[in-house]
Amino acid sequence: MSSKDDSQQNAELRQAFLRHLPKRLDTLVRRGLRQTREGWDINSLSLIFREVQTLAGAAGRYGLLDLGEKLFALETTFSGYVETVSIPDSVQSQPIAALLEEIRALSLVQAASSHLAGVRTVSEQDIERSENGFPLQLVAPQEYWKRFVDVTVSNVVPIRPDIIAASLRSAAPVTESVPLEPTGLEKSVVSTTKVDAEAPAVDSPIKSQPDPPAASVVRSGAARKVYHLSDGSPLACEIDQKLEMSGYELALLDNTDELSEMIAAIRPHLVIVDAHFLNELEHVGSLLKAARARANHRIAMLALSEQGDLDVRLRAMRAGADAFIALPALASDVMARIAELTEAGSTDPFRVLIVEDDRSQAIFAESILRKAGMLTTMVTDPLKVLDELERVAPDLILMDLYMPGCDGMELTAIIREREAFISTPIVFLSGEHDTEKHFEALNAGGDDFLSKPIRPKHLISAVTNRLRRARHIQRRSQNQNPRDPVSGMYDRVHVLDRMNAKLAAEEAIAHRGGVMLIELEESTSLREQIGLIGFDQLLGQIGAFLAAHVDSSELVARFGDASFVMFSPDRGIADMQTQALDLRDRTAREHFDIGTRQLHVGLGIGICAFAAALGDAGAMLNAAERAMVETRKRGAGPVGVYGLRPSGEALLVESIRDALRADAFHLVFQPIAALQGDDDGDAEEQFQVLLRLRGDDGKLLTASELVPPAEQAGLIDDVDRWVVGRCLMVLSERARQSRPVRLFVSQSLAAIRDPTRIGWLRQQLETRRLAGDRLVLEFRPSDEPDAVAKLAEFAKSLAPVGVGVCLAGLEPGEAGLHAIETISAGFVKISPQCLGDRSAGLRDNLRRLVHYAHERGRLVIAPRIEDAQSAALLWTVGVDYIQGNFVQHAAQDLDYDFRVAAS
Repeated sequence: MSSKDDSQQNAELRQAFLRHLPKRLDTLVRRGLRQTREGWDINSLSLIFREVQTLAGAAGRYGLLDLGEKLFALETTFSGYVETVSIPDSVQSQPIAALLEEIRALSLVQAASSHLAGVRTVSEQDIERSENGFPLQLVAPQEYWKRFVDVTVSNVVPIRPDIIAASLRSAAPVTESVPLEPTGLEKSVVSTTKVDAEAPAVDSPIKSQPDPPAASVVRSGAARKVYHLSDGSPLACEIDQKLEMSGYELALLDNTDELSEMIAAIRPHLVIVDAHFLNELEHVGSLLKAARARANHRIAMLALSEQGDLDVRLRAMRAGADAFIALPALASDVMARIAELTEAGSTDPFRVLIVEDDRSQAIFAESILRKAGMLTTMVTDPLKVLDELERVAPDLILMDLYMPGCDGMELTAIIREREAFISTPIVFLSGEHDTEKHFEALNAGGDDFLSKPIRPKHLISAVTNRLRRARHIQRRSQNQNPRDPVSGMYDRVHVLDRMNAKLAAEEAIAHRGGVMLIELEESTSLREQIGLIGFDQLLGQIGAFLAAHVDSSELVARFGDASFVMFSPDRGIADMQTQALDLRDRTAREHFDIGTRQLHVGLGIGICAFAAALGDAGAMLNAAERAMVETRKRGAGPVGVYGLRPSGEALLVESIRDALRADAFHLVFQPIAALQGDDDGDAEEQFQVLLRLRGDDGKLLTASELVPPAEQAGLIDDVDRWVVGRCLMVLSERARQSRPVRLFVSQSLAAIRDPTRIGWLRQQLETRRLAGDRLVLEFRPSDEPDAVAKLAEFAKSLAPVGVGVCLAGLEPGEAGLHAIETISAGFVKISPQCLGDRSAGLRDNLRRLVHYAHERGRLVIAPRIEDAQSAALLWTVGVDYIQGNFVQHAAQDLDYDFRVAAS
């Protein structure tokens, strides 16, 4: 690619970044300052840190050195907390707040410079054309005022300067313009848009004026105005970019007050409400209801929500939303819905055939529907209707009931005999008030019956709603074979439907075939290199290439922003692996032309077989993606296969991985009861936490079966953290109920070798406002020479956090005594093997061990006690607590009466 093309592409990327930078910086600063005031949590800190990283890199890349320096300083400050899994306190938040304020100041400067970008320098000619000899700092493009307001000679809507400024910010920058000599009507509008820095601010809200008659409106052009009540999320920013690239006039708004002012001044074609503003949906709906009553075009509303249940959808519908999208969602899907809402009926207006023998009545209906933007054809002779049908091909027929020569019911029956018009809506419009006649007309093939006289608004509403449904049904019928004739790719919904249909077939588990998820590697880098439009072209070419190299029975579709899905109904898994490698090699050798550049691309592929019996298409695609990612991590190649399940220990490891992803482990609790009794009768509640997992065969796996393979696979750290995290949730809930409890949690020795573990524990306790002494970490010292020393160091470091330590598996002898002496642990748990021999010698050794522990302030616990004889033996040697089925079997709830046990 030439340096000239590179420069142009970089300029496009820089312009897109600068256009959205003020909004992103404002969102970043507001969120950050709120955290500094109200207190941090680790999730918010991580999200803000990632956004700062992104903006710092882009600011440096595009030459914003001052801003990049401040963002990098903020990134450096955050990185320390992210690495140690900790959060800033109130003192540490002060320099962060100062940095954020400096970034806010720089963002205001950046917003002003972005706004003035593209305005040419003032010349002497400009000074001559200006008023009072002062130069015009902003030279408006010709007839720019039409972009902001509908104007008539008799009625000009006043506009606040800040509204005009907001609209100017959303418009494309002016690269060249010619100053105007406003006259007449134009002067009246231009004078309302001048911004005088010394003029007092206007605080009163705009009073909306009634619309002028449609015939006298000066139309603003074909561009569609979109107001986006945005929360600044990554999805919102991507949607905004795609809207501007598609030619929409976009205005970004932060609150409903701004939206109210904008709607009152300039009525949009669409309002997008992000999920953050869901609670204000009713207010937005009331604003749009008033605007729709005065507008001469359709105003649609699209609501986004993180919740998709029926109650939320009903709220959105009652507020006036025309479309509802539950998150997460792809930007491409949102854009497709936006196109339906804003462009339906504009590129292909509704066609209505009016059959009415009374010419005045026909003209009345025609004038109403034409003003609503429909194409109408009037037929006053019912015998000529059939000829007009073929010529007009109407979307809807408005039919009179009584006409000479052929009444409406007879004509309807004749029309329905024609295959092309069997589903065309026919709406009767008549002065007949006899309900029996209404039923006869509907029985003859009519779809609706409207009685004269009818108000224009009701006629437009009835016809429009019927037409929209008819168009939707027509589009669906045309998509029965939704394959693009040029690219050869299928519609994604069609492919997913085919997959689900195969899964629902009888004996689906025995069927051959599967699904491939094909992902473009280095997609982010490619997108930055060639821009959004070029990237979309590249994906289209790759999709067409893939579709051309698969069998006729296989379906390829776009899936996501940088991936494809291929449905293969008949191939075996081994055959699909071979095919995947072949597709990858062919694609790597292919040249894809984007502008003057020739690109080579790489693909990652995941395969899931129907034999995996995962239940639905979504689960299969998730499994294929997981197989691709895990195979790539292991360095096992570019193609991963999920359809072939592992067996033995490999299957157990896979089950542990799945449980970590799906949060499928569960805990059971066994009480640790006082054996010696409690003088005050108020025994402390404490439980041993036991890990469980339900295997594929339904068997309940215990920790002793799960820990060894987890250690071998390097998953034990994740398992340990999962158990502690879940225990902290239990402790938090009990604290909320004012029922404190102590939990003993087994941990592997990998935890003491993790330098971030103590910081993570401290952060977790602070986040949940829990006392550390409610949690006791249980470790079993190993025979390694330095194991006791490392555990002693870990316990010492853990002491300031308040979390307790318990030494498990100790036996009478020098090793046990050395561990008690060296490690600062509040509890000692003796080995269950000690109870196998109940001789006098064992009793003496146990008594010595217990006495040694008591002298050093340790409390002693005996686990796995199954009978009264063992409990009696332990009582005689001075053990403090017992745990096991003799006390109570492990259960999922913490239900045990410790007061009864203590007595």
